[in-house]
Amino acid sequence: MARSTKQKSAPSTSLMPYAESLVEHRYAPVALAALYFVVMVWIALKYHVVGDYGDILEGKLPIEDFHGPLYPLVLAAVSLVTSDLFHAGVVLSVLSAAVVLWGVYETVRRLVRADVAAMAVLFVAVNPTFVQYSYTAGTDMFFFALVMTATWALLKDAERRSSALVVSALLFGLAYLTRYNGIFALAGVPAAILLADPHGHPWKERARTAGLFAGVFLLTIAPWGIYALVEKGNFFYNRNYLNIAYEMFGRGKVGWDAYWYGAASQYQSLTQVILADPGAFIATVGGNIADHLVGDLGKLVGWPTGILAVIGTALLFRERPDRRLLTLLLIGASFFALLLLVFYGERFSLYLLPLYVVLALRTLTWPALAAWRLWGTVQIGGVAAVVLVLWQFAESRSFNREQIDSGPAEVVQVGRWFEANQPSPKPGTIVVARKPHIAYYLGMTLEMFPPVTTQEELFDALRRVNASYLYYSPMEAGLRPQFQYLLDPARAPSGLRPLVSTAVPPAVLYRVELNQP
Repeated sequence: MARSTKQKSAPSTSLMPYAESLVEHRYAPVALAALYFVVMVWIALKYHVVGDYGDILEGKLPIEDFHGPLYPLVLAAVSLVTSDLFHAGVVLSVLSAAVVLWGVYETVRRLVRADVAAMAVLFVAVNPTFVQYSYTAGTDMFFFALVMTATWALLKDAERRSSALVVSALLFGLAYLTRYNGIFALAGVPAAILLADPHGHPWKERARTAGLFAGVFLLTIAPWGIYALVEKGNFFYNRNYLNIAYEMFGRGKVGWDAYWYGAASQYQSLTQVILADPGAFIATVGGNIADHLVGDLGKLVGWPTGILAVIGTALLFRERPDRRLLTLLLIGASFFALLLLVFYGERFSLYLLPLYVVLALRTLTWPALAAWRLWGTVQIGGVAAVVLVLWQFAESRSFNREQIDSGPAEVVQVGRWFEANQPSPKPGTIVVARKPHIAYYLGMTLEMFPPVTTQEELFDALRRVNASYLYYSPMEAGLRPQFQYLLDPARAPSGLRPLVSTAVPPAVLYRVELNQP
């Protein structure tokens, strides 16, 4: 007679008591990630037809002010398959989102347990912001995938493995080379290793581990840093300090465009921004603690999950959290601290999403809730988790149905007309507009719509940049309303010849025919 196999019993606080064998399966993370990729890539390619574009989608590799060089390189590689940079960006974002879900599952399964990991993946997968940036061509989800897999590599083993630490530092370094706010890991991860002691080592060994991480991180970014040092004079070159300056001195007082073309020019470094008004800097960062936390709990995860996360934090620390879980929370706290320097945006906090979810699920797996059961097996926390996932799914579906095709579709019409009726523009042909969408579809180089107030000043600016085309749409009209007459091609001034226009919404592409000085 065949020997019977003893079944592993589900914990009394299990969120999925009827699916323990499934969530424990070694291929469960891959299966969920693959399912998400297949579903979302179909949705994205079918409905997301207009995105955001810039130099990053032109295959260029400049020393950019706010982003590193990695994303354009990876995007160029993916475009060899898609033959189109926009769709390459969409596919890359969806693939990155699938990697994130895999990383969340594998990390939480090791730090907590499998049923919590599976439920955490469901929470993240249906989150409105996560879904939005799964189909958005940009660096956000690619960055998230890098930091999530780096976190997994760091914490996946109960015992420290040098190879895993090196991989983690390498991935965090690549995250920095994608978005410069990845610099948080250079201080945040070593500090978490020293304070939380994830592998149970004495201080001396922890210091070695922290030093090895920092060393590999710096070696990873060194080639780009040396290049930036030679070209720009700064190993850590970026201009994110301008975002900090706007948060300190501009937000609520002046529009971004007015600030960018005006006050921003007086700042050349973060030190200069801080010293301009140290009191304002401290007050801004302090005030942002509550502002960002409220934003994360209300906008990013939603108040029901957010409140559960707050309760879960109290429960977790009352019981003294596991060392590796505490390390994860400290790394998240360092990232949260870095974001306090700039204005709030849900997409900036995406890396914190799984942490808030894990804390919320700590509340729903509270042993005190286990006494409240349905059908004698399902604890009330599991029912609440399913209800919250379904509610978030409904919210996400409603939100993203509007967002997924909300881009300026008129630029596609203009681009198609131009391609069919005009000769291909020469490399470097300038089009002036507020956003880079039209430049992408016309195959031209963007020059930002200048901060001018009169037609004469506008014409002078067009001459100065040697512009061949001017694009005017509701985006330009919202920021330069004094030129709203340009939405009507019949009112075109001498020197601007309307080529093509759309009716809903109104937009006009003009050929610039000004006499050069």
